[in-house]
Amino acid sequence: MKDSRFLIGTGLGIVLSLMFFLSSYPVNAENVLEVFVNGQKVESDVPAQIISGRTMLPVRAIAETLGFNVEWDGENYRVYITGGQNEIYPPAVIEADIPIMGESVATADQLRQLLKQNNPSAPDLVDLYLQIGKEYGIRGDIAFCQAAKETGWWQFGGLVEPVQNNYCGLAATGRPATGEESLNGADPSLVWYEPGKHGAFFASPAVGVEAHIQHLYAYATDAPLPSGKKLVDPRFILVKRGTAKTWSDLNGRWAVPGNGYGESILNDYYKKALSIKKTEINGTGYEQDSRLRALEIENEQLKIEIARLKAELQASNGF
Repeated sequence: MKDSRFLIGTGLGIVLSLMFFLSSYPVNAENVLEVFVNGQKVESDVPAQIISGRTMLPVRAIAETLGFNVEWDGENYRVYITGGQNEIYPPAVIEADIPIMGESVATADQLRQLLKQNNPSAPDLVDLYLQIGKEYGIRGDIAFCQAAKETGWWQFGGLVEPVQNNYCGLAATGRPATGEESLNGADPSLVWYEPGKHGAFFASPAVGVEAHIQHLYAYATDAPLPSGKKLVDPRFILVKRGTAKTWSDLNGRWAVPGNGYGESILNDYYKKALSIKKTEINGTGYEQDSRLRALEIENEQLKIEIARLKAELQASNGF
């Protein structure tokens, strides 16, 4: 057995993610690690080990050594980590993929603070993205981050102009419009093209946000629009429905060639929103509700990593 050790100090701001073992993984003696927290060896029924090049640590044993309480909610597939002296923050890099559909995790305050840091004069569309995203079952928090990427934090400077209320480059193909382009069933009172301009025009910021959300919806699912919704995305029917379930699936679809496009949204924008603490927002200190938000974020990453590991296990077993 190799003399492999993993040393942890509480002053490092430990991130308790990527730390679950699936019971079906065999224990390979060559990959087993010894874990030390502040010089104290961590004893655990489930050994730390290296799986597929990743260092996997037993979350309960390490968390309890650091003074945290760990509870498992099997019904909702969640882990709750509370107490201790070290706050838990999101991973430095979001390696696991995230579905386009789902509930937002980043808060309005976090997104608004990030917007303020990058462009204080930008229009505040945070609530529109969160609310309209929720109506479609789309991650409005990450859609907002995509809009920030597409518009350069609403400074534009490309082919699309601010007056168009077009926050994701819809129909900006590199060729100016003639004004005669088909709207493909979209409501002409809410969306149109103008000769010599690039991309679609939308009647208001809310319509522009909804068109963006609808385009994501087209990629993420083949379901019809939610009841009562008007079509405002002029390229909705041009999308091969349901072909992009996750943000990285947008690579080569939303942006061409688009290598790393989805990952950039997550790591260059969304990660920064998640990392904003309550003290940076209102200066009142890191209180219990903010700690719970951090745990919700961490739980999300744990669920994603578990799904990834299960997929790897199935692939390695030929399922």
